[in-house]
Amino acid sequence: MLIHQEKNKNGSGIVHRAKWVILDPWTIIRDGFVKTENGIIAEIGSRTIPSGFPVKDHGEGALIPAVINAHTHLELSAFRGKVPCQNGFRTWVEKLLQEREKAEVDTLKKAARDEILELQKTGCVAAAEVSTLGLTRHLFFESGICGIWFKEVLGDCKKEIFQMNHLSSTEKMKLSGKNGEPPMLSFAVHAPHTTSSEVICDICKRAGKMNLPYSIHLAESDDEIEFITTGRGPWADFLASRNIRFSDWKIPAKSPVSYLHTIGALNKNTIAVHVLRVDKADLQILAFNNVRVCLCPRSNYNLFGIFPDIKTMLQMGLRPCLGTDSLASVDTLSIFDEMSFVRDAYPDISSSYILAMATLFGAQVLGIDSYVGSLFPGKKAAMVFVPVDSNKVDDIIDTIVYHDFDEVIPVF
Repeated sequence: MLIHQEKNKNGSGIVHRAKWVILDPWTIIRDGFVKTENGIIAEIGSRTIPSGFPVKDHGEGALIPAVINAHTHLELSAFRGKVPCQNGFRTWVEKLLQEREKAEVDTLKKAARDEILELQKTGCVAAAEVSTLGLTRHLFFESGICGIWFKEVLGDCKKEIFQMNHLSSTEKMKLSGKNGEPPMLSFAVHAPHTTSSEVICDICKRAGKMNLPYSIHLAESDDEIEFITTGRGPWADFLASRNIRFSDWKIPAKSPVSYLHTIGALNKNTIAVHVLRVDKADLQILAFNNVRVCLCPRSNYNLFGIFPDIKTMLQMGLRPCLGTDSLASVDTLSIFDEMSFVRDAYPDISSSYILAMATLFGAQVLGIDSYVGSLFPGKKAAMVFVPVDSNKVDDIIDTIVYHDFDEVIPVF
């Protein structure tokens, strides 16, 4: 994909015009414009362009909200193509850990920095980064990208993992709200079968007190299902070999979703990632608890050969968004690539919902929809110009989601 980037210089006012302006997947303007001032959307309209401001006429194509990658592991970016996915999930994890053990810290940081730039070039204005090693925190905050940086927790770690000292000046400014937008710092639980119930509940409570989301990989692998539903299996043996006690965990349970519900770790602040091996009862539990859902279909297919049940999620009122996971399991972190994949894999799901998963729903899941995710006055002027050609409203979003173009132009 050829990439070009255009930025609003010096924060001055400018009017962006295009044949189509998509405010959200269900609100589309023909021959529209977006007037921005100091990086904020000031006015939206059609036909008559405001006078007194320079005009950037993008021409045939569409201005759409910048996309959101709601689940990444940027610190694994150095492992693109180095960890085969076809030999099973456990083998993939083992190989990934071996590669990470051998890698130099500077190599991991450089790959993460390069991929943050690539995210932005491919129209991504916000992301949720999950970091185990903590290598990407400063890179994330200093990049200009918004969203959430999650410190990931595994095992039986307690108080020491909740220390977030030595914030950079950029981080302090962000956290104090001086620049008026995210990113934010929060915590992530690796998974129900890798982290003690005490730590899961502690993180859930802390996130609630801070009014921040916390993230957890949920219902992803066979090992997770077997361990949570039986209390036995290879994963139980692995925990025992590491002297991790799980006798006080409330397992066996009907499912990983049921287990988290039982220990009180599902609520409106929970971001459940993957949600791959669930049934209708599990989805009802998630909907009842107002859980936020993030899906990574390309990664799921590469590692497991199966897809999440997006159709039922939508029917139950869940609003799943899209992430990519890491370059250890997918070829790119492009959300446009993710949308195109979903469109091919789910022909019964409308393109409008797929675009919403990449934009509006992603912003809602991360709690940043007052800034990004749609194009309305008062929001960040975070747009992407997509050079698609269509004369019909009904076709324009299909064309965007099918990824039928060679370049995108971020405007933020």
